[in-house]
Amino acid sequence: MSARWKVIIGGLAAATAVGVSTVAFAGNGDVDCGCAPAVVDTVVDTVPEVVPIVPSAAGTISVSGTGSVSVDPDTAVVNLGIQVTAATGAEAMAQVNGDATALTEALVAAGIAEEDVQTSGLSLYSTTGDDGVTVTGYNASLSVNVTVRDIEAVGPTIDAAQQAGGEGFTIGGVSFSFADPESVLEQARIDALANARAKAEQYAAAAGLELGAIVSISEMTSSPPILYAAADMAVAESAGPPISAGQLDLTIEIAVTFAAI
Repeated sequence: MSARWKVIIGGLAAATAVGVSTVAFAGNGDVDCGCAPAVVDTVVDTVPEVVPIVPSAAGTISVSGTGSVSVDPDTAVVNLGIQVTAATGAEAMAQVNGDATALTEALVAAGIAEEDVQTSGLSLYSTTGDDGVTVTGYNASLSVNVTVRDIEAVGPTIDAAQQAGGEGFTIGGVSFSFADPESVLEQARIDALANARAKAEQYAAAAGLELGAIVSISEMTSSPPILYAAADMAVAESAGPPISAGQLDLTIEIAVTFAAI
């Protein structure tokens, strides 16, 4: 037996309305299931909770910050050398090697550790006459970097080396540094972050935003600062040349990103 079904849905609107929905089933004649036509009323008693959409942070503000501390240098590197001239290349090399040995022995006797004497250059070249062709002799040179771990000992060390090196002795320069920068950089890092925050607050105020939490901090990598001082033969010829180390500024630079809302 065929049946005609009619479904009437009322009182529903966009899944959020409150009301009564009536579902009626009616048929013309008997129903195959043997049951009588029925009307089912469904009442929606509660309103679905509406969760507001909270806007995310408006963005971020990225700035750099710097902080520094001043320290007295505690380490010096002195570049010392030997230059000789001889008729042949073999003689020039033999002489420079002998002078370099004497130089190293004088440095060790002055309190410098052997591992703090490092060869930094070695050269041999010929010299020619006025015609630019005829070889008239050979020049050989050797240079070493000497690490002096007591600033007060720099002058006496140079003086001892000069006496051992003789007429061919040279000074390439002096540089000063601080051996353990990590021991004094805490305050520089604190100052760098404060500097970055001050900048970010200015940008946030200018943009009409409120500065939020720190998103990231990264520290720029850099070489330890070195202060250079030139030296020449006039200084080397004096007994124990005066050395002024001055001060070093150890600087920390960071990049900081803040949330801005």
